[in-house]
This record gives sequence, structure tokens and C-alpha cells, in this order.
Amino acid sequence: MLDFVTKAEGADKGFSLLELLTVLVLLGILAAVSVPAIGRFMENLSFRKQVGSVVANLRYVRLKAVTTGEDIFVSLDDDGRVMRLTGGLQEERVLDIVDEALLVLEPGEIVFSPKGYVTPARLTLSQNKRSRIIMMDPLTALPVIQ
Repeated sequence: MLDFVTKAEGADKGFSLLELLTVLVLLGILAAVSVPAIGRFMENLSFRKQVGSVVANLRYVRLKAVTTGEDIFVSLDDDGRVMRLTGGLQEERVLDIVDEALLVLEPGEIVFSPKGYVTPARLTLSQNKRSRIIMMDPLTALPVIQ
């Protein structure tokens, strides 16, 4: 009887404006909660990259001491951003460290032997509330992150 009062085909397909706004609000809340966590993750990633840069440069010096057959002395500049190599190798290596970070070498100089030994040393990299200690293993002359 009332066949002419039927809905047009496909009229109930799709989303209402209320449903779309609800999804947008939920996405906004999710983004607001996750942004600080992403920022902390990126800061941690940057700090680990800086530690990796110091370790890679120390491994480089060990390799050069063994291949050249001469002692290599390592010290840092006053800012802790440049590694000075003297002895069997005369070179300055710029470390990938941000301005806010501080690298301290104790004692003030490390000696890498061509026989694969190193004087005991401790490097401390600090940035904001983070810090990492890199110890030089005297027997293997390899840096150990603690």
C-alpha cells in the first residue's frame, strides 16, 4: 500500500556528522596524550646517538693504535666536543655531541697501546637528567657502556 514511502536505496550508508565528530575528538585526545611520549623517545634516541658517537671514536683510536704500531694518546678539549689524538696519530675528531651535553674524561688522558691495551679511564656523558658512564677495559681496550 505505502510502497511509494520507502527509503531510497543506499540512503542509510555512510556516517553521520555526530559519528565523524566523535572520531575526530578521540583522535585529538590520542594525539595529545602521545606527543609528550614521542618527545621523550626522541630525546632518548638523540642521547643514545651521542653515546654511540663517543664509543665509535674510541674504537677507531684503538684500531689506529694497533694498525700503526704506536701508542696513541687521547684527550678532550675544554668543551669536551673534540677528541685530540697525539703520539702515533696526530688528529682531532669532532664528536657528535649537542651543546647541552657535557663529556668528562677521568683521568685527563687515555693511552692506547699497539698491543691492544689501554690505560683505565672513565668517560661520563651527561645531558639534562641523563648520564652514561663509558669505562675503558684495560685488557681489551674496548669501551664498555654502563
